[in-house]
Amino acid sequence: MLMALAAVPAAGGTISYTGSFQMARGTYIFTLPTSGYFFFNGLTYSSKTFTLAATIPLIYQTTPYVSYTGVGVLPSGGTESSSVNQRQGREPVLVPEVVAYKQYGLGDPVIMAGLTLVKEARAIPAVQISGQIKAPLASVDQGFGTGEWDYSAGVGLSKRIGNAFLFADVSYWILGDLPDLELRNAWSYAVSLGHAFSGGKYAFMASYSGITEVIAGVAPPASLGLGLSVRVGGKSSVMLNAAVGTSEASPDLSLSLGWSIGL
Repeated sequence: MLMALAAVPAAGGTISYTGSFQMARGTYIFTLPTSGYFFFNGLTYSSKTFTLAATIPLIYQTTPYVSYTGVGVLPSGGTESSSVNQRQGREPVLVPEVVAYKQYGLGDPVIMAGLTLVKEARAIPAVQISGQIKAPLASVDQGFGTGEWDYSAGVGLSKRIGNAFLFADVSYWILGDLPDLELRNAWSYAVSLGHAFSGGKYAFMASYSGITEVIAGVAPPASLGLGLSVRVGGKSSVMLNAAVGTSEASPDLSLSLGWSIGL
């Protein structure tokens, strides 16, 4: 897919190298904390009405007890998923100390396509529909994937009012199950409010995002975030973001540095 994107003619659109380095740390529902580091690399083709993107992460994490899915990192228990399935109440899940474990590897690639149905006008927001597919290529035992396909379809709204802007999106995810743990299909949602400065060179943004219940008996993931975007030249930008989890299924703290470089 990355090779196919690179072959798309640039006429009428732009091709960008996109990536990010992300860190997430939390105890989640376990007796041991997990630190995860994600290095995403991808290509994006964008025109006025169409977007096509493909990305794949390189993952390093300190335990196998969380899994990377289409809706992000989930406290699945990994090799101890049966313990999560048998959890009683809100008691932390007892997991063994990690002794021998391959802590790094490739995650599952994700392909996304988006289409603008309604262009933004004075009184109406832009409306975009999108779809995503996560392919099961990563190791299940290391927590780098679930071993199953994930699919989503969603809709997003965006509106600019002067230097302020608003984004909102919702998607429905069909999630594949782990061998010893059912992952429920879920809705993911996000709302972001931002403000641009210096002619759009800088932008600050606050966001709230979450997912409906995926693992029975585990509070759905949700987080609050703050971000800063800096435009570099006419085709590139850099983004900084920090988020705190507001539920037991979310990492306590997430930090990310992202970039989009026009080719």
